[in-house]
Amino acid sequence: MAGNLFKSFGLGGVSLALFAGGLWNAGVDLGAIAASQRLSPALEVVPAQHLSQAEDPAVAELLTRVNQERQQAGVNPLRLNPQLTTAAQGHAQDMASTGRLSHTGSDGSTMRSRIDATGYRWRAIGENVAMGQPTAAAVMESWLNSPGHRQNLLNPTFTELGLGRAEAGGRLYWVQVFAKPM
Repeated sequence: MAGNLFKSFGLGGVSLALFAGGLWNAGVDLGAIAASQRLSPALEVVPAQHLSQAEDPAVAELLTRVNQERQQAGVNPLRLNPQLTTAAQGHAQDMASTGRLSHTGSDGSTMRSRIDATGYRWRAIGENVAMGQPTAAAVMESWLNSPGHRQNLLNPTFTELGLGRAEAGGRLYWVQVFAKPM
């Protein structure tokens, strides 16, 4: 892919950033996308539960649903990658523990820095985040009804996926990290 591509989209509590071409545009502040999604300070945010991929049937269902959609679109399935899953799960837990939806972590981390911290070497990366959908089916419906999220889900450039889900105060936080390795 020649040059760099950056797109950002938002839809009712769900936001997306897509980066391709191997470079991150550090000048873009995605934190503003989710500023209105912060929980009221009066709401208690309980610590996020760590949900391993093997113990979370909703995450397994999400992977199945992603690959079913890709198959229907004539796109190769995504392989679950443990490094991308580490990045996705960590970000889901961070969002849950802070009660906010953002592509920027509470420590200032970015999608790129979270993926790079796992040692994953990539050519293209993308991220979908969501908050509040109670099931894998509901979050997939939200993402598929958003052109930008759908673009990430069905992007033939991506070959690997990391998934994360965390809960705090009865609210679920979802993260998908898409990538193409070097």
